[in-house]
Amino acid sequence: PQSINHLEDLTVFENLYYASRLCFGHYTREENAALVEKVLVNLGLSEIRNLKVGSLLQKTISGGQRKRVNIGLELLREPAVLFVDEPTSGLSSSDSENIMDLLKELSLRGKMIFVVIHQPSSDIFKMFDTLIILDVGGFQIYYGNPVESVSYFQEIINKANKIPGACPECGNINSEQIFNIIETRVVNEFGRFTHTRKISPGQWYQYFKQKIKVPKVEEVDTPLPIVQKIPNWFKQLSIFSIRDVLAKLANQQYMLINLILSPILGLFMAYFIKYYETIGIDNPTYSFYANYNVPVYFFMSVVVALFVGLIVSAEEIFRDRRILKRERYLHLSKSSYLVSKVIVLFSLSAVQTLSFILVGDLIMEIPLTEMRYWLILFSCSCFANMLGLNISSAFDSAVTIYILIPILIIPQLILSGVVISFDKFNPKVGTPKGIPVLGEMMASRWAFEALMVTQFKDNPYEKQFYELDKKQAESEYKKVYYIPTLESKVTFCLTNRNQWRNVNYLKLASSLAILKNEITHEQAILGRYEFKELDKLEIKKVDSTTLVNAAKFLRVLKEFYSIRMAKAIDEKELLTESLTDTPEKLKTFQLMRSRYQNDAVTQMVEHTNDPIRIVEWNGELVQKIYPIYFEEHRPTNPLDFRANFFIPAKYFMGTNVDTFYFNIGVIWSMIIFLYGLLYFEGLQKIVHGFNMHRKYRRKS
Repeated sequence: PQSINHLEDLTVFENLYYASRLCFGHYTREENAALVEKVLVNLGLSEIRNLKVGSLLQKTISGGQRKRVNIGLELLREPAVLFVDEPTSGLSSSDSENIMDLLKELSLRGKMIFVVIHQPSSDIFKMFDTLIILDVGGFQIYYGNPVESVSYFQEIINKANKIPGACPECGNINSEQIFNIIETRVVNEFGRFTHTRKISPGQWYQYFKQKIKVPKVEEVDTPLPIVQKIPNWFKQLSIFSIRDVLAKLANQQYMLINLILSPILGLFMAYFIKYYETIGIDNPTYSFYANYNVPVYFFMSVVVALFVGLIVSAEEIFRDRRILKRERYLHLSKSSYLVSKVIVLFSLSAVQTLSFILVGDLIMEIPLTEMRYWLILFSCSCFANMLGLNISSAFDSAVTIYILIPILIIPQLILSGVVISFDKFNPKVGTPKGIPVLGEMMASRWAFEALMVTQFKDNPYEKQFYELDKKQAESEYKKVYYIPTLESKVTFCLTNRNQWRNVNYLKLASSLAILKNEITHEQAILGRYEFKELDKLEIKKVDSTTLVNAAKFLRVLKEFYSIRMAKAIDEKELLTESLTDTPEKLKTFQLMRSRYQNDAVTQMVEHTNDPIRIVEWNGELVQKIYPIYFEEHRPTNPLDFRANFFIPAKYFMGTNVDTFYFNIGVIWSMIIFLYGLLYFEGLQKIVHGFNMHRKYRRKS
């Protein structure tokens, strides 16, 4: 290739060595190293073997040496036929001659080398065995000895002062004469050159067919000798991974920024978020329990994980694009390359999120035993890695890629359920029950919910009381909000049952539908007390007896939940007494609450600050208070796991799955989907298809 296809952060030797290992899977490491040393000697690169190849802006070796390394990457495979595009472009005359000397030597060793070259010097021009000239439109107009080409074209145009191919005195050949003759312009009546050529490409082609006889070549069936043997998938994975790690470690600036970025952000965030009351208090002390900003800390942790994961991966494939283009001709495994990228990036993300958690939790005084937070942030960062790899493979500009990062982050912020509550979304987007579809597609939503739910439900303090708290909260909701709402529906129906023909028809029908749905559900829970008139809770069928019996059923139901709530309260009091019956136990109990539970998290997951406790939606009553204790799922199908925010478990495939594990599973499902999109180049095809459509519209 004309472009330089190197890994800039690796040395000359490492670039050739890993290219060799990808070509010769049957060679040992020592044999690969010996082959590379041989190529280095042949190319005159031994002295710079341990220097970084570098980039055009950060040069450590000369342009000619970079060209020779580029050629060396191909010579390793010992190709029988070699096509070289502009090997001397941008090089000094001495470097150009060195490159051409090398190619000439290879041709003398039996290799067939095709070189595309423009304006070669006399010495380079004379190195070629055969010259082929193509005119505009692809017409072949010359084939033969380079030295004789000048005389050939002069003879056709009957030039009076013919100059021999090579200067008789110095032996130089001016190859520029050939192009001057081919492109000679017609002179008008004013003695000025026009844009019309004297001899068109088609005419030159006719002269070529008449005057030059191309020798016939006998075809052979013997296949070209192939020395290389591609290593298997696992060896390729190992080589790609090692090469990528070495390239990253060699870029000290890259490693330093990526390793200190997360702990610095953790330090900055945690220090400012560590709030405690100082006004009017003699000896103020910090308590994790009283820190009002803990939910903010969790949310910003998710944002940091997404941001760091994106910036680490956004340029990975884009940076390797040139070398991937060269390696594509080796028929290497695409999946081994992508999996190696995934392994390296996920490992880096694991270190970054761990350092963030360690620094942030140390300042926030969160015990190290709460390391499940790391798993959530790590999963979130891996999602961002895969998102970054997709945009890295799809777009052709680094500027475009980095402009896209905030565009990808902003929806994760807005649709996380924190900046704007899902209940307060535009009614055309959100509903009182469940989460908008766009929200379900955001990793930030699943990560933040998992953090909040596991912090409240799974901390060592709350674990002791959670089942009792849940029983008490469920009973309180049913007794205080749910059953009174149903009783009001019964009263309304009793009053308006005979007026279904007037304007109250829709409200009456809705009230009866809710009564039927909710009593059916509660009847299954209550079990021993059955309401046998469900089929009469419809317009035209309902009567006063049915509604009175429904009211009796609701009174029994309320009594049931009252007894259940009182029992839960008594059991919790007994448990609390057993945990605090001595001064030492009381101190441990208070310390555990201060270290593990957070009041702001509790209020958010219990939803006690919102005045709306219950809403009516689509023929059912939706619980808004105490979502953290809610487990009464009514799915329409076994795969329907959508529900309100902060519920403790998701109903999936006929079973309840803990929200912590389910949400992590959803994030990893997204990661797998993004890997499939990356492997099949889905986003790349969409972007390129859009570009082609835009070009077509411009032309039309």
